[in-house]
Amino acid sequence: MRYKWALGLAMLGVAAPAFADAWDFILTNNTGKEIKTIEVSPAGANQWQPNKVDDGEKAKPIKPAGRTTIHFDKSATQCKWEVKATFADDTTAVFPAVNLCDASFVTIRYANGTPAATGS
Repeated sequence: MRYKWALGLAMLGVAAPAFADAWDFILTNNTGKEIKTIEVSPAGANQWQPNKVDDGEKAKPIKPAGRTTIHFDKSATQCKWEVKATFADDTTAVFPAVNLCDASFVTIRYANGTPAATGS
């Protein structure tokens, strides 16, 4: 009986992720510029991780007013994430943190020349 109980606990430990969960959200580009790449970082951490794409694939540019799915590893304790866009003209912008625990859709844009982001 004890053997079955221990085996059950061991199997639960194997199934649980050790450090991070794979997460995703839909990004809408309302910046007016084509985006080459998207990276995300926990708010204030400056630890940028690129959008994960399937092996052998390359991230596709995001046209103005376009949408795409962003895949990343979410730490277990962090909900607020910043979004960094690298545009076709090689300029970059960091958009303010969005609570990705509660938002499945993120829109990035400029408000009076300042990067802005909203989640829903």
